[in-house]
Amino acid sequence: MKVKWSVFLIIFLLLIGCSNSASQNTPKGDDPASWINFKGNKYDFYKTDVSVGNSLVSTNEKTDADDGTESGLEIFKVENDNGMSLFIQDPINEEWVEYRIK
Repeated sequence: MKVKWSVFLIIFLLLIGCSNSASQNTPKGDDPASWINFKGNKYDFYKTDVSVGNSLVSTNEKTDADDGTESGLEIFKVENDNGMSLFIQDPINEEWVEYRIK
């Protein structure tokens, strides 16, 4: 009888522990999934774009620990009528990822 109660209690505790983890991992509000802090401004993820490779200019800076992306990636920029966009190259997909000020 004690073995049945012990098994029931262990299964019950496992189910309680598994059910709470999903609700705490969901992002709240409009928090960006990825961002770069550059010269005092926060640039949020905008989109991925593979067609900008030839027009990029290096900033001679790399992402670091206070950025919401992988550290050590070279930061590039493009300036146009809409302002400045920053780009990093995704090391896995080799796509250019664009960041803009909101």
